[in-house]
Amino acid sequence: MTIQNSDLEKQIIEVCKTIVVQLRGNQAGEGNTIINLELIKTLHEILESYKVHIDNEEFVNKNIVGLLFYTCSRFYIQSKYSKNSAELLTNFDKLNFKLIKLYTTNL
Repeated sequence: MTIQNSDLEKQIIEVCKTIVVQLRGNQAGEGNTIINLELIKTLHEILESYKVHIDNEEFVNKNIVGLLFYTCSRFYIQSKYSKNSAELLTNFDKLNFKLIKLYTTNL
């Protein structure tokens, strides 16, 4: 792992933690979950940079893989309990596809 990967991984951890906390419960009121679109956009941008740095790596940090898939799953899980489920599922689909592209070489 390079220093740049380490910095990107730290950014991923911080952004994912914030997203996960915001997705818990219906904190936006009226049965809606907080969906921080700006932070989600930031995560997607970080993942684009991260992909460039791990493309030729044989091994990746399993803690980052786990955190990313956990974060992604929170959108789906919370959609079962929130009135803004369609928006949650849209963001789940986008992040899920991004992660599949991130960790596979044939897509």
